Amino acid sequence: MLLVGSCRAAQDTLADQMSTIERLAHQAWWPTKPANPNDKYVGSAVCAECHKDIAAAQRESEMARTLLPVDHSKAADYVGKSITVDGFSYDFIEEDKTLAFRLRGATGSKPLTWAFGSGAISQVYMTAGDHSFNESHFSYFEPIHGFDVTPAQPNLRVPMRADGAGAASKSAEGRTVSMQEVRRCFSCHAANVPAEAPITGFIPGVTCETCHGPGANHAAAARAELPQSGALILNPARLRPVDRVDFCGACHATSTDVQLGGGVGRPTVRFPAYRLENSACWSNDARIQCTGCHDPHRPLSHDTAAYDQRCLSCHVTGANTKADADHPGRACPKSTQGCTGCHMPKYDFPDVHHRFTDHQIRIVKPGEPVPA
Repeated sequence: MLLVGSCRAAQDTLADQMSTIERLAHQAWWPTKPANPNDKYVGSAVCAECHKDIAAAQRESEMARTLLPVDHSKAADYVGKSITVDGFSYDFIEEDKTLAFRLRGATGSKPLTWAFGSGAISQVYMTAGDHSFNESHFSYFEPIHGFDVTPAQPNLRVPMRADGAGAASKSAEGRTVSMQEVRRCFSCHAANVPAEAPITGFIPGVTCETCHGPGANHAAAARAELPQSGALILNPARLRPVDRVDFCGACHATSTDVQLGGGVGRPTVRFPAYRLENSACWSNDARIQCTGCHDPHRPLSHDTAAYDQRCLSCHVTGANTKADADHPGRACPKSTQGCTGCHMPKYDFPDVHHRFTDHQIRIVKPGEPVPA
């Protein structure tokens, strides 16, 4: 039996209560679904043949750059330079035309392969091995314009042995990540991630097929001008509103995913799909969903006035104006501006040097704890 907890989402059917793992098992396509040899991915350039403007805008979004070859990452700006993180010094070098780092005092160097994150907030660096990946002990954080300890890494804070050997030296180079764990990372940051064998042949970044699924059949039908071409690709706009939020939640954590994982309170602020579905105004409504405010094909907007307009599309603006079907939300007695600043507060997360917006829309009372 799945947990329901305090979530106010309209969960009227069993499908509403599915976890992401269950959706992956039941849906022909869902984000993070592993690729199999029969899948036919074509890449965004083919999608752009018919969707030129959307594809061009999406290429500039943070999501499209959420997985980068390391030579296009923030670390590439530090070749020939050194950083100190967690009491350890690292030199960035170019070795055999590959960006690498050397832990000062240790022997040898370690190449860097992939950067996870666009760098707008942070970047974590991974190096491929035979049966696992190495996650660097250091990551880049844009708010401090520099490097600090990668979240979830052991915080060593101990001096390295003079000979560079030992557990401290090994940990200071990074954390070993299993193929199972890292496959999940790639599944949210790339398309065509294989379910088995080495993680190769994928399409970096959240691009067209990361969300819409393999596009070869759809593209072939569209080129042939067949009327059924639209049925050969997933368009999330056709999903029910509650499913659309869970669609984004495949990577950004749904209500069921968070509750099954035991998450409560402040740490769950990082999971916007869960927090949105836990909002007082949440319902199975097409306006109150991720894409109601965020265009996945464009860079993230930081225009507070634009978000005010989204709020006012549901709320009446006059104290004496009655709510109706088109505007079911009552008027705010304080203002019709700066809605998100009051009703979607930001919380500091020191491990990533970033303030995350809480998507649990509510009347925030001073001094109250972060709701579950």
